[in-house]
Amino acid sequence: MTFLDTDAFLSGLGMVLSWDIPVFCTIGLILGIVLGVLPGISGLNGLAFMIAPTFLLEPLQGLCVLTGIFTGSLVGGGFTAVLLNIPGDPVALMTCLDGYPLTKQGRQNEALGIVLMASVLGCFVGWIFILFLLVPIGRFVLRFGPSEMLALFGCALTIVGAIGGNIWKAILMGLFGLLLATIGATPYGRPRGISDMWILYEGIPLEPLLIGLLAVSELPILIKEEFVMGKFEKAQQGFRSILQGFALTLREKRTLLRSILIGLGIGILPAAGSIIATTVSYGQARRASKHPERFGHGEVAGVVAAESADNASEPGSMATMMCLGIPGGAATAIIIAAFMYHGMSPGPYLIRDHLDFAYAIILANFLQAFLMLGLGILFCYYTGWIVFVPTRVLVPIIVLITFGGILALRGHLIDLWISVIFGAIGYLLRRYDYPILALILGFILGGRVEEQFVRTKLLFANEYHSLLYRPIFMVLVLGLVGSFVLPPIIRYLKRRRRTEKV
Repeated sequence: MTFLDTDAFLSGLGMVLSWDIPVFCTIGLILGIVLGVLPGISGLNGLAFMIAPTFLLEPLQGLCVLTGIFTGSLVGGGFTAVLLNIPGDPVALMTCLDGYPLTKQGRQNEALGIVLMASVLGCFVGWIFILFLLVPIGRFVLRFGPSEMLALFGCALTIVGAIGGNIWKAILMGLFGLLLATIGATPYGRPRGISDMWILYEGIPLEPLLIGLLAVSELPILIKEEFVMGKFEKAQQGFRSILQGFALTLREKRTLLRSILIGLGIGILPAAGSIIATTVSYGQARRASKHPERFGHGEVAGVVAAESADNASEPGSMATMMCLGIPGGAATAIIIAAFMYHGMSPGPYLIRDHLDFAYAIILANFLQAFLMLGLGILFCYYTGWIVFVPTRVLVPIIVLITFGGILALRGHLIDLWISVIFGAIGYLLRRYDYPILALILGFILGGRVEEQFVRTKLLFANEYHSLLYRPIFMVLVLGLVGSFVLPPIIRYLKRRRRTEKV
C-alpha cells in the first residue's frame, strides 16, 4: 500500500512555497487566537463570519485563512481558561481543571507556556500522521456506525465520574447535565420540556449555558479578591517563565504521545468532536498517573493532556472531511462549503482529482504550527498581564465582553436570562463544592448520546444480537465495562498487599 503520492506531494509543496501563503496563515492565526480569547465568541463564529470574505481569495489562500482561524481559536480558548477559568472556546473546558489552579498559584505564565507548547506539538504531530495516513484513514472511518459512536460516547461519559473529589457528586452533576440536554425537540421532532417556550424548541443553547456556569458564576468569587491570583507579588513575569512551561510540557512525553493519538483517533470520527477527545484524554492521563490526586489542583499533565488532544483532533477531523466529505464537526462543515465554492468537492473525488491540493492544505498547516509558536509566545506574554489588572476593573470588562458575545450569537434576550440563571446555579454549585464541569460534559454529550441511541435502535431493531459481531463495538463496550470493574479490583488488590506486608 502506498502511503504517500510523491508527485502530488511535490506539487502541493510547490503551492505552499509562495510568499503569500505564510501571510494568509498568519492572518488566520491572529484572528483565531483573538476570537478564541473572547468568551462567547468562539472560533466557530469566526469561521462563519469570515467564510464570505475568503471567497474573494484564491482557493489555497482562503482555506489557509479559515484553517488558521480554526487552529488559532483552539489555542486562544486555552488562554482564558488558564487565566480566568473561563474557556474562550467550549473545547477548553478540561484545561480549566488544572490550568486555573496554576494561575491561582502565581504560575500563569508557565501555564500559558504549557498550553502553547502542547497545542503546537499536538497540531504538528497530528498533521504528520495525516500526511502519511490520509487514504487509510478514510477506509477506517467507514467502519464506525451509530452503535460504535454510542459506545464511544459512553466511554467519554465515564470520565465524568473522575471530575472533582467526590465521585457521587460528579455522577449527580453528570446526570443533571444529561437531563438538561433533553429539553427541546426529540429526535422525532416532538417538543419536550419547553413549557410552551417555543424559543427553546432547539434546546438550551450551549454558549449562554457555558458562559453562565463558568464566567458569570466566577464573577462573585473573583470580585472578592484584589487580583486574580489573590496577591500581586506572587505572580510570574517575563518570557523566562513561558519557556519554563515549554520545558515542563516536554517532560510529559508519554502523556503527550498518548493524548495526541487519542485526539487524532477521536478527531477522525464523524460528529465525535474535540470535546470528546479532550475528555477521554484527560481521563486516561489521570488513570495512568502515579499521583492521580494531583489532578484538578494544578497538575501539568492535566493541561498537557487536554491541549495536545484538543489540537490533534483538528487534523483528524480535517482528514475525515477531505477523504469522505463528512464533517467531523461544525467547523469542518463550514470549511466544506469553502472547498465547494472553489470547485472542489471534499470526499473520494478530492483525493482522486485534487490530491496535490489536499497535500498543500496539510503542508500549510505544518507552517501554521511553526507560526503559531512565534505568535503564541507574544500572546502568552501580553495576555499574562491580565492577572495584574485589579478585579474592580477586570470584572466589568468581562461582563461587557461576555454579555456582548451572547447577544452577538443569536440576538435573543432570553440568552442573557439563561446565562444569568445558570450563573446563579453555578455559584451555588461552587459554594457547595459540586463539579460544574461534570454538569457541562453531561449536557454536551447528552444530545449526541440520544441521537446515536435512536439511530442504533432503528438500525438494529429486533436484531440486537448482531452487535456482538461488530468487533470495534465490542472492544469499546469491554473498555467501558472495564472502566467500572477494574478500578475497584485494583484498589482491593493494593489494600490486600499492604495488609500482607504489615
